[in-house]
Amino acid sequence: EVSLQPAAGAHGEFTSLKVIRAYYADHDQPKRTVVLVADTAHGTNAASCTMCGASVETVRTDHGQTDLNHLREVIDNVGAENIAAFMITNPSTAGLFDVHITEIADIVHEAGAMLYLDGANMNAMVGRIRPGDFGADAMHYNTHKTFSTPHGGGGPGSGPIAVTETLAPYLPVPQVM
Repeated sequence: EVSLQPAAGAHGEFTSLKVIRAYYADHDQPKRTVVLVADTAHGTNAASCTMCGASVETVRTDHGQTDLNHLREVIDNVGAENIAAFMITNPSTAGLFDVHITEIADIVHEAGAMLYLDGANMNAMVGRIRPGDFGADAMHYNTHKTFSTPHGGGGPGSGPIAVTETLAPYLPVPQVM
């Protein structure tokens, strides 16, 4: 399901993190306050985490690809029970698609956490890849990049979020079903 409520990409990140936090609070897992962020992530990712009350742990990449061993190491060091999500911009701001995305999703899900996709570069995937198929639980997309809507100069801004069925009950309104 999709909510059209967020007014911009960073607002979509923040809203998605609040949706994830609401899910964990409702499932008696309030300790999940750590968000993992790839070192190639968009700069707003860490800021959104901080504004949402989450701490941030950075996961290394190697030539634009997530270092899977470092991802596992960070999860072990932080404790899987404390991790809410892994935020990844895919394709990255360097324009590289992380070919390990399905394995990343498996590792994150095995830890009981969610995979958040920063869809700032969704225009590179439209009609080619469906994020839910590779394990994304929540994402935002920038309509000005993805669908060429106006941006800046007063708007209209938009950063809709899409989530899995599991997170749908925690979406703000308005929603598209």
